[in-house]
Amino acid sequence: MMKSGAARKTETVSYRIRSDLKLALEEESRRLGINPNSLVSQILTRHIDWGRFTGRLNFIPVSKAFLRLIFDSLSREEIEKTARSLGETAAHEEILFLFTRISPATVLQFLKLWASHFDASDYQYDGGKHVYTVKHDVNLNYSYFTKEYLSSLLRSSIGTNVIFEAMTPNSVTFAFADSQSDWSNGGGKRLNDASTKRSSETFPTIGAPQPR
Repeated sequence: MMKSGAARKTETVSYRIRSDLKLALEEESRRLGINPNSLVSQILTRHIDWGRFTGRLNFIPVSKAFLRLIFDSLSREEIEKTARSLGETAAHEEILFLFTRISPATVLQFLKLWASHFDASDYQYDGGKHVYTVKHDVNLNYSYFTKEYLSSLLRSSIGTNVIFEAMTPNSVTFAFADSQSDWSNGGGKRLNDASTKRSSETFPTIGAPQPR
């Protein structure tokens, strides 16, 4: 999950659930060595951060073994071509579908959503620079795919260039600077009529969610 420096307020709530679900939650919490409250909080956070969007975006789960097989079979040229195409098309469609417009603020929201489905991710903002690290644990070709996908997405959507500070078979670290004053204030203007009137139909991408 993305790190947050601010403490988050908690509240006590009551919900009715089936007895078998309660037993399953208690069994899973014992297996993980955490209390049921923490487990339920993790489940709800995971759903809010990612799960509620998977159906709306028509994503399908695939195994890491499948991804490794696919990316091992592709040439570097094929990987980069596919990634650039998806960054300029599918990613735009997904941002418009979720947030109705493409702006620095909605691109940041999309990146947070994108990063949350990996094994681990970290986000830092320092001196006008956004720094992300995502651990995917697939292979180096997938890191190349991620590099081209994100570079294409950010360059084509808000005109920002990305610097990849580290890239391994298991993870990538990338950074980009603020390009407009409305990155952090939740604002952002619509790009143009053509971009905002694209069809909201979306489709699964190679970078679709990976199962844990």
